[in-house]
Amino acid sequence: MEDQEVDENGSNNSQVVVIDKYSSRSVSIPNKFAQQHLPPLASGKSMILEFEDFGGNKFMMEVVHSNYGDYYYIRTGWDIFKNQHKLESGDFIYFSKKNDSYVIYSWKTPKPEELDLQVSNESIERVQVLVKNLCAKDPKCLRISKQEVEGNLDEHLIVQVGEEIILPLHDPIRKKSFTVQLMHADQEEYHIRGRGWEEYVAQHNLFIFDETTIFVNKVILDPTAEVQLVNISYHYEITYQTGATNQPQKKPKLLGTTAGTSSAPASTAFNNSSAPASTSDDNNS
Repeated sequence: MEDQEVDENGSNNSQVVVIDKYSSRSVSIPNKFAQQHLPPLASGKSMILEFEDFGGNKFMMEVVHSNYGDYYYIRTGWDIFKNQHKLESGDFIYFSKKNDSYVIYSWKTPKPEELDLQVSNESIERVQVLVKNLCAKDPKCLRISKQEVEGNLDEHLIVQVGEEIILPLHDPIRKKSFTVQLMHADQEEYHIRGRGWEEYVAQHNLFIFDETTIFVNKVILDPTAEVQLVNISYHYEITYQTGATNQPQKKPKLLGTTAGTSSAPASTAFNNSSAPASTSDDNNS
């Protein structure tokens, strides 16, 4: 079970765990989250705590502070949570403290066969929820208005000023899922930032272009479902459109889309920034 730090300089309100083959009967809780947010618990002891999922469903689970090293894990009740959320090896969960509640959000990583099905399945819906131009002077942070975030993203992603939450995204170009931090920076803005965001910008060389528009789409796998469950019946994906490059002489081979330059990558094709976000998965990285 791999724990991922949120940010060395940011809030530690949320912590990510990647589910692995050893997670069938228990799952680790990141030490930083346990020590900062859980009630004090002596080594070798356990306690029952109530956790919520993204839908507000309650789960009573046993938290254990191990005798064999200073680490925490969930034991009793984990199998119920895992089975109800259909979690498998490679999926994510992340722990968060929201107000007075302990929250576990789950993120199912789209499998290659599911992505292939999405390309050919006409029932799949992609709803564009965020559109924002990337500032080349500050590639470490994508600034989005509060109105756009709170008007388009799920309610469980809305946090108070100064707080942040993990937002899992799927990159259909590299066929890889990753996480970013969504921080409510001030009264006017949210910021997408963190290690996952910086790696995404670097992997696609987005900082070399004069203009880059980022699109976040909500991919609805089953529009007819009575209840839409995040990462089971829908997930979020990220794509982009690029403009003229700052370094035309280099002609980088990237996996993105360029409007008006033949040397730029071919990925998500748009004729203009107002076009609906759609993704081509013809390229493998």
